[in-house]
Amino acid sequence: MDASEAPWQAPAPAVPSGAADADEQFSFAKFAAHPFFKEVNAWLVAHSGIRPGAEVVDLGCGPGAVTELILQWMGIPPRGRVFAIDPSASALVQAAGRIRAAIVQFIQGTAERVAQLVPPVDTVVFCNAIHLVADKNQVVGGISRILRPGGVFSFNTTFFTGAYPGDTPRFYKLWVLRAVRWLRERGYDVARGVKATAMQWLSPEEYQALLRAHGFGEAVVEFQEKELNCQAWEDISEFSMFIQGALPGVPLEVGMEALKVGVRQAFEEMKLQAVPRVWLQVVARRA
Repeated sequence: MDASEAPWQAPAPAVPSGAADADEQFSFAKFAAHPFFKEVNAWLVAHSGIRPGAEVVDLGCGPGAVTELILQWMGIPPRGRVFAIDPSASALVQAAGRIRAAIVQFIQGTAERVAQLVPPVDTVVFCNAIHLVADKNQVVGGISRILRPGGVFSFNTTFFTGAYPGDTPRFYKLWVLRAVRWLRERGYDVARGVKATAMQWLSPEEYQALLRAHGFGEAVVEFQEKELNCQAWEDISEFSMFIQGALPGVPLEVGMEALKVGVRQAFEEMKLQAVPRVWLQVVARRA
């Protein structure tokens, strides 16, 4: 492994303060603090077969909220090992600050290199991030290689084909139209013909086929619908990858403000209290 993807030790500073500030300004943290977000992750962890003494990877651990959920299933005191992996040094600083369990090892690295970062394990949990991966075939293959026979790979996402229930596509269209109008009034434009990685969605059937191709048996698939109010949509509008997916080519700070204005206008024009969104939950066992 190279220096950028090595076991990470707190509290040594890992990034310049300006970069850390930018990470925090455009982070997922506010959205992740909503109760519905913890609910979908808690369901996934509870169905991942984690037991005391297990060796578990929390892939894309972020500031540690899912790591805390994993530890709840590993006994009192917790036994086994948890490898908490994330590409963001500032997120790992936050995770190390909230989690003091000696069995957790924080590792700075990417999902694409997971097979080179950890030894064989029993479980890999990948919450709310698989849609951000450009080469999903590479990542699922790497996860399959580090899982012991019978090991579990569980993941969830609300960015997949089927995430929009009912007539909610009307809301998203109006939201983007209002955001783009706000941008154009200020002399900005959105790149045409650009599709960010976060917008390259798979269907549940495509995910299942990908899993089968890498030695997983038939997956347990669950769809969970949650109601998101306007504040939740404003909070996701602060996340850098969401901004890049919705408004490619627009500076992050400007795009964030455009999306917040747009979603408030869409809620008001459609007289909405909340908009439903579907999470895809998948639990697969390696043969």
